[in-house]
Amino acid sequence: MVPVPCFNAWKQGNVSYGGELNLATCKKMLEAGERQAQKEGVPMTIAICDAGGHLLALHRMDDAALFSIQIAQDKAYTAVFGKQDTSKLSIHYRSGTLIPLFFHERWITFSGGFPIIKDGKLIGGIGVSGGVTEDVPVAKAVLESGGFDTYEVDELLKGS
Repeated sequence: MVPVPCFNAWKQGNVSYGGELNLATCKKMLEAGERQAQKEGVPMTIAICDAGGHLLALHRMDDAALFSIQIAQDKAYTAVFGKQDTSKLSIHYRSGTLIPLFFHERWITFSGGFPIIKDGKLIGGIGVSGGVTEDVPVAKAVLESGGFDTYEVDELLKGS
């Protein structure tokens, strides 16, 4: 079989999908999330996705629950497509104002998923899974370390 060469646009990497959320920023965010999870005493999985809901980075701490891998990714996905804190969707879902047919199989309706917003523009989402109440402070640390808006996290923490 003759090898097929990689396209120059892929090889050179000189056409960016967007610079707001890159691997270096994601690594910094994941490290901050891990530090906060250690303070909370709960091993977590943290997922970061782009504005299309596609996974950019995933970090599963040692001994984090296996289910947290998929849940963290789904929380990040839900935060992007719902354009809000994932816990807000549970209110609508339970009240019947969000019909089940609208729901995608990956949508999660409990806390720990937040949109990544910069200058009023949604550029991605994060999902934190492994705890219950601990997910939100970890999410706050993740967003703060990337320099992103924490308004929705702050509002949720005020209510607790």
